[in-house]
Parts: sequence; structure tokens; C-alpha cells
Amino acid sequence: MFIVGERINATRKRIGEAVLAGDAAFIRQEAVKQVDAGANMLDVNGGVAAKDEVYLPWLVKTVQEVVDVPLCLDSPSGEALRRALPLCKKTPMINSITAEDERYAEVLPLVKQFNTKVIALCMSQSGTPKGVEDRLETAKRLVEGLADAGVPMESIHLDPGVFPTSVGAEQPRAYLEALGAVHARYPKVHLIGGISNVSFGLPVRKLLNATFIAMAIGRGLDSAIIDPTDQPMMASIYAAEALLGMDEYCAGYLKAFRAGKLEQKTEPPKAG
Repeated sequence: MFIVGERINATRKRIGEAVLAGDAAFIRQEAVKQVDAGANMLDVNGGVAAKDEVYLPWLVKTVQEVVDVPLCLDSPSGEALRRALPLCKKTPMINSITAEDERYAEVLPLVKQFNTKVIALCMSQSGTPKGVEDRLETAKRLVEGLADAGVPMESIHLDPGVFPTSVGAEQPRAYLEALGAVHARYPKVHLIGGISNVSFGLPVRKLLNATFIAMAIGRGLDSAIIDPTDQPMMASIYAAEALLGMDEYCAGYLKAFRAGKLEQKTEPPKAG
């Protein structure tokens, strides 16, 4: 599983405060913490105060001072991406391109110019996908459009769209079914998702997230945007890969066990 650490996102209160204050030490700490926990790439989002074009390059420089993993540049601003991409020391990923005309036209030239990887999110002019078929229709447009433009299939990380089950009970199943269908149709394309979105608005979110990612791995998910310091989530990944034959001789599972990463920490029941 290719893990994209999601914690350096300025829409999170503490990260946003650190970005506005120029607190590089805190940002560096967050970067190191995620890589130590198992992140293969770090998502960086500088979206505060409508000045993403300023903060995203600063985040890229700050994070690269302490870790050597590639970065996933997360911004709705084409200008922010244009300023930040030349600063990346390793091949970056752009989060994200969609089938919306304006976004597609803005991001595709950047993907080609900087030879980046890209998350292709199944959003279209009609908005958020509702079911399986609209996800697959948008996935086809994105994957085949990018391929026709010269983007290698292996550089595309297709995200069918993870949305909260609390506001649409059909959404998790539609995402899972779309994963399986895209995996069968485009085996060279990577599959990704922002897994924690599924539990938004519900209690015991870590339980839902850990369960959902195990189900998604069974449908072909091979990369995920998650919090790698979420121990139940990471344990679920190790377990799913071992059970699905994706971890030869269970080597990864056993290594995680020896490192104490599989322990399920629970709180004792309250008296009375």
C-alpha cells in the first residue's frame, strides 16, 4: 500500500495556525512524524486566507528540509501549483485533476510540463457522483483523456470519490464497486481515496475508517490518503494485505507486529 500522509493540510485548525504564523518547526515535526509512521509521500495543502500561492511553496521548502519522500501538492490554485512544482526535489503528485472543464484545462499542462503523477478525482461538470455508473463514466473520460494526452497509466491515481456515509448511505458501496470495475478495466492505473471522508459526522471514526480501508483493499485499492499515525488504520492495512496474499510470507505483518504496530488499544469500560 502506497501511503500519502494527509496531516499537513492548512484547513486543519492547528496546521492553519502554524502556516499563518510561519511556524516551520511544527510543520517539520508533522512531516517527520508521518514518515516515521509509514508515509511514502506527504500531501501538502496551504489553503488558508486565499493565499495558497504564497503558502504552498513555503510548505514544500519547509517539509523537504527534514524528509526526503516525494510530495503531493494539494491546491485548487493553478498559480500555487506553478510556483511550488519547480521546488520539488522528487517527482511530485498533483491533487487533483477532475473532469470539470476549467480544472482539467488548468492542471493537465502542469502534469505534462513537470512530468508529475496525478490524482484523477471523479468529479465532473454535473458535480459529485451519486452512484457507480456516473463514477465509471467520469473515470473513463479522465483515464483515457490523460492517456491520450501522453500521461502514462502508471502515473494516474484514480479516485472514484469517497463521501460520508452519514449523508449518503449508498456512497461507500458505490465507491467500492467503482474501484473493482476500474481495476478490471485499467489494471495499470493506481486506485486511491481519501479514506477518512467516509466517517465524517459519525462517532468512533477510526473504527469506520479501518474497516473501510480493508474493504477497499479487497477491491483493488493500492494507495490511500490517510493519517499514517492512525494506528488502527495502519493495522488494518497490514492485516488486509496479509489476508489477501499481497504480503509474501506475511513479512510486512510480522514486521509490524514486532514493532508494536498491531496492538489494538482500547479504553477500559467506565464504572457504573
